[in-house]
Amino acid sequence: MKQFDTLFLDRDGVLNKKIENGYVLDPDQIEIIAGIKEFLQIAKNHFRRIVVVTNQRCVGLGRLPLEKLVKINNTINVLTGSFIDQFYICPHLDEDNCSCRKPKTGLFLNAQKDYNVDFTESWMIGDSETDMIPAKQLQIFSLFLSNKGSSYADKNFKSFDELGPILQE
Repeated sequence: MKQFDTLFLDRDGVLNKKIENGYVLDPDQIEIIAGIKEFLQIAKNHFRRIVVVTNQRCVGLGRLPLEKLVKINNTINVLTGSFIDQFYICPHLDEDNCSCRKPKTGLFLNAQKDYNVDFTESWMIGDSETDMIPAKQLQIFSLFLSNKGSSYADKNFKSFDELGPILQE
């Protein structure tokens, strides 16, 4: 069985449904994406670790305290099977010009520092170009979850049902 280093995941739109023009501000607003729990169960056998890299500007906007965001993330982890090893969060706004807000690479570099990640043996699954751009820059194999394609992604897919066979390739 092929072993990879790290599976990077975006949060909103990959683990849980996005709230259009809004934010998940309470655990009772979490709706898990179909097939993610089953996919993570398979992925745990193929990756040394699974981490989430997520922009959460709702914290920077003052809509959600960091402690509550941690509670939401922990709830998402439990609802998806408790396979996630770490959440890396950017709480900043665009205008803060931080190094961690995707499409910048800071969240990925933090994970690399913590876990000695080999990017060339890692994957990124995201649902927006801001997920694909840093993956491309860091030579991470990228998978775009959407009904529309991404020119930055190595592979495009529409649901997690399509991903299980990709792990077996």
